[in-house]
Amino acid sequence: TMNNSLDDDVVLGLCKFHASGREDMDVLMMASDGPSSGRPFVCEVIDAYRKPTQSRLAEAMLKINCINKGDKIWADNMYGRNENGVGVDSLSFTTSSRFSGLQKETEDKVKHYKCVCWSEREIPSQHYLDNLLTRSDALEIIQSTPIRVLHRRSSANRLRHILKAKAVKTDEHWFELYISTSAGTYVKEFVHGDMGRTRPSVSSILGCKTDIVQLDCVGIQFDG
Repeated sequence: TMNNSLDDDVVLGLCKFHASGREDMDVLMMASDGPSSGRPFVCEVIDAYRKPTQSRLAEAMLKINCINKGDKIWADNMYGRNENGVGVDSLSFTTSSRFSGLQKETEDKVKHYKCVCWSEREIPSQHYLDNLLTRSDALEIIQSTPIRVLHRRSSANRLRHILKAKAVKTDEHWFELYISTSAGTYVKEFVHGDMGRTRPSVSSILGCKTDIVQLDCVGIQFDG
């Protein structure tokens, strides 16, 4: 639930924010240049006093996307550059059926991530990462329910797929991993292995302790 942070002449009523799918609270949803940029959402207004016009929605989108308070001019590079790092696109009215299918539509979709990773063992070369991690074909993995969520989810083994991956060395012990996954993949656990509960993992492939310090979702592919 979120309070109305827009002007009273834009939205009147209690607002509930519903996003398509979900991530861990420390994962950022990043903008990109591709068609899979961003994450669809619905802002539900409970007991609205009146329905805003489309022009009012356009004004609201402009306010959200402006870099600084008081900006009046829209520019593409403003997206996501306000003080909260948030941007929206294509804000419009929708139907209740679109709202009801918001969560279900992510079940069979592809998600794209950027992972900032650390390797206990020194990375000898980019060629080393290319041989072990970079791939264009799908990698089948088995993930047991992660330890961090066992207290609220039943223990089970789940089949997931890393559809493609590219690793880029940035330092002797650091690299960036760009992966596309099937929905429901626990990306953090795929990197560090979760004490052997995800197999294979980046850690098991490299043969050393590996950890992830930053995870960004850079796209969700909704067109199959």
